[in-house]
Formats: sequence, C-alpha cells, structure tokens
Amino acid sequence: MTTATRPPTFFFSTTNPNNPHAIARATARRATYNTWVGAMPSLQADINTTALSLVAAWSLPEGHIKSGLRAIHRLDSLPKVKAIQDTHCLLDIESLIAIDQPMSALTALTDETLDFIDTLLADFFTPSKPNQAFPTRSQIRRKVRDICKTLDNSIAYQDTRPKNTYRFSSNGTSAWLELHCDEDTGIKLDAFIHHTATKHDLTIPEAVIKLLSGEIKPPATVVLHTYQACDIEDAPTFIEGFGWRAKPMPHDKTRDLTGDVAEADGYQPGIIMRKHVEGRDGTCRVGGCGKPAFLSQLDHRHNWAEGGPTHPKNLACLCQGHHNMKTDGSLKYLLDPYSGDVIWLYEDGTWTITEADGPLAPKQKRWAQTVAQHITATRKRVREQAQHLKQELDDYAQQQAKAKAEAKHESKTDADAGTDDIPF
Repeated sequence: MTTATRPPTFFFSTTNPNNPHAIARATARRATYNTWVGAMPSLQADINTTALSLVAAWSLPEGHIKSGLRAIHRLDSLPKVKAIQDTHCLLDIESLIAIDQPMSALTALTDETLDFIDTLLADFFTPSKPNQAFPTRSQIRRKVRDICKTLDNSIAYQDTRPKNTYRFSSNGTSAWLELHCDEDTGIKLDAFIHHTATKHDLTIPEAVIKLLSGEIKPPATVVLHTYQACDIEDAPTFIEGFGWRAKPMPHDKTRDLTGDVAEADGYQPGIIMRKHVEGRDGTCRVGGCGKPAFLSQLDHRHNWAEGGPTHPKNLACLCQGHHNMKTDGSLKYLLDPYSGDVIWLYEDGTWTITEADGPLAPKQKRWAQTVAQHITATRKRVREQAQHLKQELDDYAQQQAKAKAEAKHESKTDADAGTDDIPF
C-alpha cells in the first residue's frame, strides 16, 4: 500500500510531492543549483580564469558560465528571492539568468529599488493556489523586464543619437536597413507591419519589403490597444504586443473596461468583450504557453452550442493548437468566473492551475498599484531632493555674489585710501 504525501495548501506544480516527475526534476534542479553556488569565486578572482576552469570541468560555453555566475551573484542583492531559492529551489540557472540580464540595464540601483524588485519577485515566486503552474523562463524574463521598464525611465532615454535616423549598410552579399526613431513611433510602425503580415499571410521581413517597395499599400489605420488603470495615479501602461512601460501612449479614444460586460446574444463576442478577456488573460491560458492573448482565439469553456454563454466568465484565450486540443477533447479545463483561474485536467489524471496574468487580472492590478505607488514616492523624493539642491545652489550663488561684492567694495576702499594728497 502506497501512502501519498500530503502537500502544503499552496504549491507550484513543479514541487508537487505526489508527482514523481516533479520530484525527479526538483532533485536535479537542486543538485545543479548547489553546483553553481559551490563554484562561485570571490569578487576579487579573475572571472576569465574562473570561467575557463569551469568550461573544462563542465563542458559548457564560456559565455553561459559567466552569465550563470553573474546570476548567482545577483541573488545576494535579492535576499527574499534568495531565501525562496535556497529553500525550495524553484529556479534553474537559465531562469536565474532571465532575472539578472534585464536588471543589468537598470541604472542607479538604490537599496530601495532593489528591495522593491525583490518584494515583487518574491510574490511572483510564491504560490497562491494548489498545484499552481510555475512561470516559464520567458515569462520570468518578461516579468523582470516589465518591472525594470516601469521603474527606470532612463533605460529608454540614454541613447544620445539624433532621433529619426536611417542607416544602410552592406557587406557585398547581405544588406542592413536600420531605422532609429522614438518609442511611440516605433510601436505604431511595428503594429502596421504585423497587421500587414497577418492580413496578407506574410512573414515579418516579407511584409517590410513589400511595404517599403510599394507592392502593398499600408492600412489606413491600425488600432493599437493599451491598458492603464484610471483610478491609480502614475499607473504604468500595458501596450498590446509590447508589454508594460512607465509612461502612457498617446491615444485617440478610451474605453472603460472596469464595469460589467453584458452577455452577447450570439456566438461571437464584441470588441469590448474580446479586449476584456484578452486583458484579463494576457496569454494563452495553457501553462507554459506564451502566445499573446491578442493573437489567440476565444474559447467557450462551456460550449455555446450546449448552452454556454458568450461572456467573459465563460471565455478563455487559447492559441490555435491548444484550442484544437480542447475541441477534440484531449484537453479539459474549469474556469473560475470571478478570479479568472483555470484548472487544467490532463488525461493521465494530473491537474494544475494557471492564473490570469493580463493587465486586467486581479493580481496584475495589485502589481500596477504597487508600481504606481513606488513611482509616485520616488518622483516625490527626487523632486524634493532637486528642490533642496536648487535651494542650496541659490544660497551658494547669493553667498558668492555677496562675497564678490564685499571684496570689490574693500578693493575700492583700499584704492581710495592709497590716493591721499601728498602733505607738502
């Protein structure tokens, strides 16, 4: 008789003690992590020599080893994440690299900013459901990248080259065309290119070539959907197909998605309902699938032909492949109509939970509010510091002017004293 281990109330599917595959993978992940930690050199050691020594021992690329060592070192500045990693070993070395690399672009990493990022990531790596799907490496990288983009405006403004520049280069066999423009323009142009590629069933390079050569006319307009909380000061903006950023996009029209969405009469949802579901889900709802929601299909969890309503509480974003699996019955799920959580039921009897991670998801709104509070507090502190510095500079300028005036007056007095009439 086999006695199943009772798992904790909330846990990730990658640490499920009753899943032998999860246990085997977790054991391997722990051993690999300990190997990397044990190989960490001192900060005074030569990184090139250390890396080459590990190349010989592990037969891994030198660049990968250096990236891994930097990622292990990064944990020292993220104590909450490190505590989770040391205890549960949720992250493999590639996932740790996915955390470190986007953070390397940040400037002026204060203790306050590091603690803020550490808190957000610790929450991200803490399960809130039983057998919850753990984020993939690409999802982790996107999460860290979005945090960095919303916290550090300088990432987007450090390039001192002139705006709207174009450069052509060639090596005799291949050519490169590079356009450098402001971010808003780039996002819009990218939307035009992707829209054209989808409409004419082209690859992205083919669409660019045909658009620039005039073989295809660009669409008159492309709708670019963005999401921003209207009740949160300094809330970051989510741009469809781009991700989060600190400043909003210029827009022509706004839609309020905070209210209840009425059930549709037919099978097809309207644009408001579609954007509501896409904004909730973020990606295809199957764990590990990163297909963006706006490129996916809306699935009726309870089939419409069987009486299932066309309403967000009965709709989920699925990519075409996973939608086909659901349709043929090889993939089944339950949808929580209030939280947006999805419980996936697999043919082998196992199951897992995925959370909605779009900009309208409950957890994402809490994250947006936290980020907005941090941005507001940081801007206030920076403004106060700037005002204080300006006052000091003004005081200094006044003191210098006063000292200069006094010195000039003393010089004139001495000169007057030196021109007395000769007494004879």
